[in-house]
Amino acid sequence: MKVVAHRGASGAEPENTLRAVRRGFEVGADWVEVDVRVSRDGRFVVIHYETVDRTTDGSGRVSEMTFDELRKLDAGMGERMPSLEEVLDEAEGRGTLV
Repeated sequence: MKVVAHRGASGAEPENTLRAVRRGFEVGADWVEVDVRVSRDGRFVVIHYETVDRTTDGSGRVSEMTFDELRKLDAGMGERMPSLEEVLDEAEGRGTLV
């Protein structure tokens, strides 16, 4: 059996943030799962929903916001929405990211 940290360790940290990814690996998950969307300016960002409404202090569609606009939002506990590159860097050498 494999243990998957869904949206990172989203039960303990704000989902799909670097803190959640880090915690997923720290608690021994075999796989850490994240979701990816594309910003208006073509950057890959880690967020599950089409809009930022549920998981940040902002509102609107991810696809209609630039990466810089998305980075200004609080994704919970002071965390910012990470780029896919940042999440890949965090996961490197630690385990499997799906």
